[in-house]
Amino acid sequence: MHEQVRTGSSDPIRLEILLPGIRFSAWRWSPPAGIESAGRRLAILHGVTSSSLAFDGVARAIAGDGWTVDALDLPGHAGTRWTDDAGEPLADQDAVDRSVYDLAHVGALVAAAVRALPGPVRGDARHGGEGDPDGYPASQPGSPVVLGHSWGAGVAVMAVDAGMATDRLVLEDPPFLTPDQGAEMADGFRSELGAGFDEAVAGRVGDDEMQARDPAHTSPLAADAITRGAPWDPVGLLAGWRARHPDLRVDVIAGDASVGGLIPADMLRVLRAALGTERVHELPGLGHSPHREDPARFLEVLRRVIE
Repeated sequence: MHEQVRTGSSDPIRLEILLPGIRFSAWRWSPPAGIESAGRRLAILHGVTSSSLAFDGVARAIAGDGWTVDALDLPGHAGTRWTDDAGEPLADQDAVDRSVYDLAHVGALVAAAVRALPGPVRGDARHGGEGDPDGYPASQPGSPVVLGHSWGAGVAVMAVDAGMATDRLVLEDPPFLTPDQGAEMADGFRSELGAGFDEAVAGRVGDDEMQARDPAHTSPLAADAITRGAPWDPVGLLAGWRARHPDLRVDVIAGDASVGGLIPADMLRVLRAALGTERVHELPGLGHSPHREDPARFLEVLRRVIE
């Protein structure tokens, strides 16, 4: 199933990907008119209590370089919905077992969703193809670079384990914390939301035009299950994962831990040892969301690592 929503030549189109038990919502930014396609793809996975449209500015910039950019709303967030056996959205999105937010399970769902993304669509024309009942090809040439922010970085890592083909991973400030640090962060997050959980989560939206048009909403169950269920053993996770995927390029764009970044100095040393010094890119003075805090600096690094 594929839906398009356009208000201008540089606006994205909306995509829906129907899988058993879930209907993913995604947005696609294509190279604007007059820009030659580079034949490259970027898939973006946002963090907890965020949405795909939080990356609108980044996506427009990369599409302007000739890339096709897809950003998924992850389970429990924004337009993505859990569904019944008939493919219809559940009336109560919290009427699911909290285990559906297990990181490995979400990674497997995302791997399937990325595989199911249609081929590039330019302008308002539907992409004709054979082998799909809606007229879209079952696969597309080239594996995407995958950018994951925060929780989305962990999802990206697990999606690779589940068979997602990718050219390389770019992880923006993943919560690379010790178990004690991770527990403290999760407790602080839940305390910040407090009694007004629904209102607080629903209010975590960007103030740009695209985000205002489709505000982020996070299922209370999702936010709670994700923060309580996060695997706070990143060193062990990385060691096992790297042994399974020794040749996959992984770059980390790290925020500054002194202003809210989630990779302490000792963990940066672990990442450099595991991935290579040249694969860890620090952004001093920026916190946990460099793509939002200083898009120009973030894009400078992102463009360098994806070329």
